[in-house]
Amino acid sequence: MKRSSFFILVAFWGLVLWSGCTPYYVTANFGERTARHETIAVVPFEMIYTGIIPDNLSPTELQDLEAAESQAFMISFYHEILRSTKSGKHPIRVDVQPYDRTLDLLAARDIGIQESWRMPADELARLLNVDAIVRARIEKNQLMPDLASYGIEVGVRVLQVLSDHHLWPLLPHEITKSKEIHGSYNLHDLTGETVLWSVGIKEEADWRMPANEIIDNFNRR
Repeated sequence: MKRSSFFILVAFWGLVLWSGCTPYYVTANFGERTARHETIAVVPFEMIYTGIIPDNLSPTELQDLEAAESQAFMISFYHEILRSTKSGKHPIRVDVQPYDRTLDLLAARDIGIQESWRMPADELARLLNVDAIVRARIEKNQLMPDLASYGIEVGVRVLQVLSDHHLWPLLPHEITKSKEIHGSYNLHDLTGETVLWSVGIKEEADWRMPANEIIDNFNRR
């Protein structure tokens, strides 16, 4: 392994250990596998909802909301990567493809958000013309309709249904806070389904907070 790659890998491990995100995994030849990487892309997050679905929320509306949340987590994580450079003081050595280009490329191939979750990682990376992709899976038991801060609007009817269904703003703080979000983040390259890097986290969320604060705080971890 080249000396520069070795130090990059050591720095990476330090960041993972410092952040406290577990479990974590890095492939043994991470430095070699990523030495020629120039561009990566963050792809739509897979969303797993484990809560109660309101009776008057149709399957189509639930799918639309899932797609909206998926894009919100993706956009947030993209911005967190850029913010992590500390205004250029801690630069990363790859370019990060703008999230809107990623979404445009998927749309141009008529690939829906949920459909992208099931695509092989190498096929998705080739379609996006990048060296590697970051894909993630988020599991939670609350729906997030207030996504306007990410430029995402959900239907008025969905907002009405969820405002009638969710009583959490009126519940005691100790009850609303004990709601966990589980996330797993993986880095894949063009060679196939091999995972180069992986991290899993579990956090409690105060569901009375705005959705963008919950999502950004989780991705920042």
